[in-house]
Amino acid sequence: MKLQENFILIGILVILSGSLKAQKQVTDTLAYLKKFETNKEKYIGKPFSLLLKDLSQLQPKKAKSDINENPGSPLLNTTFRFSESDINSAQEPTMIIKWKPDNSPTTPIEFFEQEHNYRFTISERNFFEKKIVKDIVVAK
Repeated sequence: MKLQENFILIGILVILSGSLKAQKQVTDTLAYLKKFETNKEKYIGKPFSLLLKDLSQLQPKKAKSDINENPGSPLLNTTFRFSESDINSAQEPTMIIKWKPDNSPTTPIEFFEQEHNYRFTISERNFFEKKIVKDIVVAK
């Protein structure tokens, strides 16, 4: 009987801890993203991983990069979408990150975009985390 009580108590604690850690759902994606654009000074000149960490309530679902032929600055910017809709949809809130020029190869991201149909997976996250943010623009 004592063992049953302990299991019930542990179960209740697990359920309560999970509900306490549950994140508040974002109801207005554009307003949420605009906060980051307004406070972009916090992120400019810093690795993208800081911005990803702070986007705790809403993570990117899709990403599409503009790639330049210039080897000194091959990755110009990346458009991030926060829904599963088409990456080219003009109706969705978008966060555009302009990158500080570097000469790292873009071959991995070109492959990931084609392979994952622009989904923002762990592979894309790992690729972008160390990239340095030059500017943040939010649009719809």
